Amino acid sequence: MASANDTRQAPKDAADQNFDYMFKLLIIGNSSVGKTSFLFRYADDSFTSAFVSTVGIDFKVKTKLVSLEIHISTNFKVRDVT
Repeated sequence: MASANDTRQAPKDAADQNFDYMFKLLIIGNSSVGKTSFLFRYADDSFTSAFVSTVGIDFKVKTKLVSLEIHISTNFKVRDVT
């Protein structure tokens, strides 16, 4: 059992740290305009017309390799806010 003074933290997943740059995008707008559809299309390449209104915040994370003159791994955190 961990004590109240225990400062150990759970190890982070290696996939969460395997990138060169992190970008965070916050999608805001009026209700029922397609913010969640945009989020799912970008992150999962999927679409459904049967979404329920988002309550609070929903997010997806996508790691993508961008080919320039050098290879850079980027991590995009996209948040859908009501």
